[in-house]
Amino acid sequence: MILIALGANLPSQHGTPKQTLLKALETLRSRSIKVLAVSPVYLTAPVPISNQPWYHNAVALIKTHLLPQDLLKLLQEIEIDFGRIRTVRNAPRVLDLDILDYQGKQVFEQGLELPHPRMTDRAFVLYPLRDIAPDWRHPVSREAVSSLIQNLPKGQDIKNDSLPAIMGIINVTPDSFSDGGKFMSHEAAIRHGKQLIADGASVLDIGGESTRPGADPVDVADEISRVLPVLEGLQQCGAWLSVDTRRADVMRVAIDAGAHIINDVSALEGDAESLSVVAHSRAHVCLMHMKGDPRTMQNLPVYDDVVHEVLDYLSLRVRICMDAGITSDRIIVDPGIGFGKSTGHNVELMAHLDQFKELGVRVLLGASRKRFIPALCGHDIAPLDRLGGSLAAVAVACDRGADIVRVHDVKQTKQFLEVYRAVQKAK
Repeated sequence: MILIALGANLPSQHGTPKQTLLKALETLRSRSIKVLAVSPVYLTAPVPISNQPWYHNAVALIKTHLLPQDLLKLLQEIEIDFGRIRTVRNAPRVLDLDILDYQGKQVFEQGLELPHPRMTDRAFVLYPLRDIAPDWRHPVSREAVSSLIQNLPKGQDIKNDSLPAIMGIINVTPDSFSDGGKFMSHEAAIRHGKQLIADGASVLDIGGESTRPGADPVDVADEISRVLPVLEGLQQCGAWLSVDTRRADVMRVAIDAGAHIINDVSALEGDAESLSVVAHSRAHVCLMHMKGDPRTMQNLPVYDDVVHEVLDYLSLRVRICMDAGITSDRIIVDPGIGFGKSTGHNVELMAHLDQFKELGVRVLLGASRKRFIPALCGHDIAPLDRLGGSLAAVAVACDRGADIVRVHDVKQTKQFLEVYRAVQKAK
């Protein structure tokens, strides 16, 4: 694994700092560097020289035949081509390219030390690094990137400046509302997961129990037998792996098998042991709001104020998780579109999705192919034909600042986001 960091806080001949980073990646590709994955771009406050623009930062996973010194020379040549003038350390710059890790090697040579000696203290390195290599460990200390993030020095302001990450859905179930039975074989589910990554997913959500309206629970052993082989078959696939479950025993097995996220429709309330299982791991957790359970949740749900009630519930669940030792950077919230809500409730929640950012954690929107789409259109539409409505929900997620969109149609969602991003850049 070869990881490089990219940063800029001054405009260049290629445009804004963010455009400069994208052009630098394009330049790397033109120099026979294979770019395998790129993190979202983060905005970070400058330190220790604070009277300068905020930085745009990203991390890329690359493949190259170049040796470390030759790679460093190439990166420095690109910096010069982009107009960088070296002055004092931490001064403003049009482009900064650094090698963070070169296949886990320790290098102590003139002008080059690997792993990068200051990377463990830098939020603008560790956050994007975690996005593309969540299983990465420091080559010397063997400390996990998630642990390094928890131990970062205080006072580093950082925020994600990218559009939502795409979470692709893998239903290993016979009765999911949209694609039940299609990926019941482990081989088919693994192939589907790999295709979703190729189509643009950075997270895969694997589920072994349908939580569609009216669904009956499945046996824990059956759920594990569905999920575990798929999870194992997708290890080191280049994406975060999430397991959609509300059972502590499934969570425990999934985390032991390498799951990065537990996606729980019951917000860790469905099983008395769930909170402890997640708290005593490094896994992230998605807390979803659901009124009732899948069998009863759509039986005339009633709220006085759906936005405030869902927001208050998730605020409480976030506090409970944090009190149990789950740090805020490991928590995601989901208002639960279609889970104990009428069509009107769903519209209200999406319209006010930005209010959920006030909880100080990441926000996920899962509206793909759901029943509110034909309800709003006024006529029946088969789940596979609900792409237009699903993309409309993705547009809402972008406008309201969501961090993750959970979708079936990854390729089309990726295409939508690319066009949306281009238009946003042109503003």
